[in-house]
Formats: sequence, structure tokens, C-alpha cells
Amino acid sequence: MKRRAIRWITMSLASAMIVCSGPQLTLQAMENHDITPALQEQAEQEKEEAGEEEQLSGQTRQLVQALERLAAEREILATLYRVDRYPLSATAGYAESGMVWIPSGGQVVIESVALQDGAVWYLVDYVQDEQSYRGYVQADYLISTDSRFLDWLQEYGEALAAQTNGEEEYLVKAPDDISAFPESYRSSLARLKSQHPNWVFVPMNTNIDWSTVITEEMRGDRSWVHSSRPAAWKGEQRDTNWYLATKEAVEYCVDPRNFLNEKYIFMFEQLTYNGNCHSVQGVQNIVQNTFMRGEIPGEGISYAQNFFNLGQNLGVSPFHLASRVYQEQGVNGTSPLISGTYPGYEGYYNYYNISASGTSDQQVIESGLRYARSKGWNTRRKAIAGGAEFISGNYILKGQDTLYLQKFDVDGSYNGLFSHQYMQNITAPMSEGSTTRAAYERAGALNNMFVFKIPVYRNMPASACPEPGSSQNLNPTPEQEKQLRAFIVRLYLDALGRNSYADSEVDFWYQELVSRKKNGAEVAMGFFFSDEFKKKGLSDGEYVDLLYRVMFDRNADGAGKENWMRKLELGMSREAIFAGFANSSEFTDVCADYGVERGTITWNAYRDQNEGVTGFVTRLYNKALGRKGDDEGMETWCRVILRREDTVEHVAEGFIFSGEFMEKNLSNEEYCKVLYRTFLDREYDPDGLRTWMGRLEAGDSRENVFYGFARSGEFREIMNRYGIQPY
Repeated sequence: MKRRAIRWITMSLASAMIVCSGPQLTLQAMENHDITPALQEQAEQEKEEAGEEEQLSGQTRQLVQALERLAAEREILATLYRVDRYPLSATAGYAESGMVWIPSGGQVVIESVALQDGAVWYLVDYVQDEQSYRGYVQADYLISTDSRFLDWLQEYGEALAAQTNGEEEYLVKAPDDISAFPESYRSSLARLKSQHPNWVFVPMNTNIDWSTVITEEMRGDRSWVHSSRPAAWKGEQRDTNWYLATKEAVEYCVDPRNFLNEKYIFMFEQLTYNGNCHSVQGVQNIVQNTFMRGEIPGEGISYAQNFFNLGQNLGVSPFHLASRVYQEQGVNGTSPLISGTYPGYEGYYNYYNISASGTSDQQVIESGLRYARSKGWNTRRKAIAGGAEFISGNYILKGQDTLYLQKFDVDGSYNGLFSHQYMQNITAPMSEGSTTRAAYERAGALNNMFVFKIPVYRNMPASACPEPGSSQNLNPTPEQEKQLRAFIVRLYLDALGRNSYADSEVDFWYQELVSRKKNGAEVAMGFFFSDEFKKKGLSDGEYVDLLYRVMFDRNADGAGKENWMRKLELGMSREAIFAGFANSSEFTDVCADYGVERGTITWNAYRDQNEGVTGFVTRLYNKALGRKGDDEGMETWCRVILRREDTVEHVAEGFIFSGEFMEKNLSNEEYCKVLYRTFLDREYDPDGLRTWMGRLEAGDSRENVFYGFARSGEFREIMNRYGIQPY
């Protein structure tokens, strides 16, 4: 436990000034008495230190005031992550006890900030079981997508980054976001992370037993499925187009592991406003092919602009507001709930179907319009605004801040558990999530930072629950068996380049496919990374050409091959390149021709998780050591940077002062030239070289010269190009 005897600086509007009386007394003595030069020098030094303290005090006051102004405008939501639970403390500073434990995924509202014990602490509000608590959380354990807050972090980043003295040692902090999840979640999340390095995944520790949540979601009319679903999804019919969901369907839809993929991951996106991603055009993309493509009738404003304005003002996602109406009202918007003409409720509208419930169409419509009348929603715009405020105030700002949580109420902050659910349709998070993802893709925003809060339950099944109606083993017809075997033979011919194979070899891979122990991608990987294949000794270019022929059934195109070769030159592994081919739509089509399930390849090597980091490590090998990085070294150094086991500066230092580098026995001049190439990305300039040589010849150490290069502005610019920070 790290405890420090450091003065406590309360960072609030009332008190943010550090009192420094000592230097003032010394200066007074200088004015009234004769003093020695030594005392005068001391006094000047103390004066300078006092000035620095005063400057620090002013800067901290500014950053606190700026954050509190943002908090006064609207709530700044943040989420606890990278630790199973955290003790909310009454005071800022390291302490092992707290008022209440916040679980991973817990939602808090940031109110202010404090600097204490060499760290940054946020004053937050937290609610558990309807009970409100106010206290401090260290900054390292909170994450937010509020764009105003992120701008504040950027503006005052240098002052905040200076507070790096330590962390709470009694907490077990995950080295990265994915490591905080159970093992059965990690491979899918790692695959998403490899494609979207800026995405952040947060486990929401519900502390609910798996059997309990399934039992509760099966209770009464909580879980329905549409009539279009296969028979295995449908239980008792409840209405013309709706059925109670079967237990298998509920298990499949409740299990988050089934949706950790590109199509559905946005059902776990936190639904707060993000100015870096949300735009009017993005909302328009969602509503373009629906009844909301143009203006709201009689209101003089487009649906898209109206949703955007509401989201921005309420601090919630306008994409979510638009997607929710789309989900509730469909493409054509013909529901009586928004017609304004339903008998007895003329002139009232309920765009979000709030409180529209019952066991018949009539009950659903009339209960929804009765609620609209009670709220005075007698114009379309009032109904849209009122519904948005309802969702914001009753769900998003009260813990149910994802599509998943709005359907499956497993957050205990407010309203208990299970009963406070927005919709009955168990597939609604899937459809709304995919709609939102498509909107971000069209807006070119998929690689921005998103936070995904993903529930974790106690005693979950070892693997994801299967989709209703799926069987464990294939039962191929004779024709299907012929196709499966042809798929395997093709790999022997094209990947290994031989037509001599035993029936037993083909039988082995055939059984792997039929038993579903392996899918098409995994079988292909078995060929490409077999000892037999490795002995071919193919160059990178030959390897990529072969991947095109085998996995895509065509020759490489120039631009495509150039892209894969660039990744290999950066230092990414051949396994990662294979995964890119195996997880593609083109390989899906090839597999479909043979009746093979494609599946997915997950590759979690650190060197393949972030192109910028990998490229930087490769650069160090090339520039400093003059060679290509070896597999073990690439993996090690990428891990060190990505997991923040050490600073990038120290990683570079490890190369320059490694035994391999030292064995080169470079002269001072050659040493400086290597530093120019490594840290400044250029050849030396004569004046600069003379300066560095002069320092070395005067007795300065090579270590100090190294730091001069490593801490230069030019090196920082290089780091920015790679998307990483040097310190």
C-alpha cells in the first residue's frame, strides 16, 4: 500500500491555492537586513520555487473550474473499468476502505477533480440500490466517451499527466481491457480489438447467477419473439405476430458472448452523446429509407436534425434515438400510435411506444396513447422530445445505458432488477445494434473510440449458448460429404502442392468438420501452419500470392497485395495475415461453394494488435540493430508497450544499450549517426553532429546524449505518426 506524507490539495472552486509563506519571509529579510551572497542565492531560489508553486496553483484552479463548468451544463457519465470493484472513498487519496464498492461497469457521474498523493481523483456520484453516494475514484479506473470531457482531458493533459506517482496496490488492475474479462469472452474481443484498436471493452460484473437471470427473463410476458423466427424460438403465441420466447431463445439472446462480433457489438455501446462520432448526416443515414427521411409533418424541421438536437442537448446518442423510433415504428410508420387519428385519442402521438403494453394490439395502442395524452404529447415534435427525455432520464442516465441493458435489466442502480425493461422483443438489441453500427460505418467513424459495456454473470456455461435449432453435429448427405472432402483435397493440392495423400489424412480433417471441432478457417490454418508448409520457405510475396489462390480462389490484385505486404513489412505476423484472409467475405463464398461453415480465426499476438506499435518496434530493429525483428523479440517489445509495462523511451533505451548493439563497438561519430536515423528519421546535419560530438569529447556520457535525442521534439513527432506516446 503506497501512503505518502504529502500536503493535501483540495481541488474545488472554494479552495485551490497553495499557501507559500516561507519564501515571502525570506524576501522581506532581504529588504531589511544585510545578507550574505549565499543567503541571497537561497532566497532567489525560494522565490523561484514560490513562483512555480503559484503557477501550479493557478493551473489546477483553471482545470477544476473548467471541469465543474462542464458538469454544471449536463451530467458527465463515466464507467468503472480494469478492476473487478473499487472502494468509493470520502476523501481523495489512497485508502483501502470506502463507503461502498463500485463494480466493474458501474456508472458514475463526474462532478469535479482533485490532485492528491501524486494522482488524479474524480469526485463522482454513484447510485446502488436507489442509494446515492458521493466520493472519489482514481482517474485510472474511469473511462468516459463524453466528447466535452475528452476535450477537457486534452486541454489539461500535461498537468494531469504529471500526477503519476503510483496506484492503489491492494487493487488488482487488469493489464488491459480484454484481460479483465473471463477467458470465454477474450478471443472474440481480441479479434475486434485487432481491427479497431481504439475500442474499449468493459466487463459489467452483474453479480447475478446465470440460472437466475434466465429464470427471470422467462417470467410472465417479459420475453417475446416475432413470428418470423424459426419454430425453435417460439413458444406460446401471444398475439398475431408475437410468441413467448423459448428457454433456448432466451439463453441465446441473454448470452453476451454470442454478439461479440462486428455486426452486433453495438448493442453494448454506451449511449451517450459523442461529438466526435455523431452528426446530422449520420442520423440521416439511419432514417434515409424510412418514413422519417424528410421533415416532421407540420414542424418545419427534419427528423434527422431534430434527433441530433435532442441528443446533443440531453447528452445521449442521437443515433440511438433515431434507431429506437425506427425499431418501434418500422419502415413505413403506419402504427396508430403515431397517426394522430386513433378514435378517442385524436391528435396524440407516442413515437417510442412508451408504456404501450398489453396482450392484444388494442391494449398496446390504447395504453400507449393514454400515456401520451397524460404527458400532453399533442404534436409530433413534443412526442419525439418527450420520448427522448423519458429514455434519457429513466434509462441511459440511470445505469441502463446500452441497448442490451434496456432489454435485459441486470443493472441494480435504480428500479431493482429485471422488471424495468423497455421492450419485450428479445432480438431488439440485435437489430438496433446492427442499425447503429451501419450508421457509424457510413459516417466513417467506426475506428473512433467507443466504450462497450458487456455483462458478465456468475456460473455461466463454459461456452456461448447455441442458437435455437442448431445441432452439435452435421449430418451430411452423400452429396454434402463429397463436397466436404473436395474442400480438404483442394487444400492438399493448392496449399501443400501435392496430390498424393492417404484416405486417412482426408478422413481426419473430414471428421473435424463433421463433428464441428473445427470450421473451414481452422482447417485451412492447419494446412498453412503445418511443418510441411513451413519447410517450403516461401518469401512474403509468395506467401501472400498463395493465400489469394487458396483462400480467395483468384490471383492477387495489385492494391490488395500491396496492403498485405505493407503489414508484413511493418512486422505483423503471417498468422495475422492469414486471419485477415480467413475472416473475409471472399473466403466465406469459397467455403459456401463446398458447403463448409467458414468460422472465424482469432489471433491474439501482441505484435498484431496495433500497427503503430508494431511498426515502431520494427523501426528500432531496422535502424538501431540493422536487422529484421525476430518473432520472440517483436512479441516481447510490443507486449511491453501495449501493456504499459515500461515507457516507450525505456524500450528504445533497451535497444541502444543492448548487448547486441554494444558489440558493434561504434565510434562516437557512428553512435551519433545511428541516433539521428533512429530518433530523428534522417541523416545528420553537420552542425548538429559537431554539437553532439563536442559533448561526448568533453566527457558527457552516451546515456545523456541518448536522452537528448529520445526527448527531442522530432522524436515526439515520429511517435505521433505511430500513434503512441514516448513517455
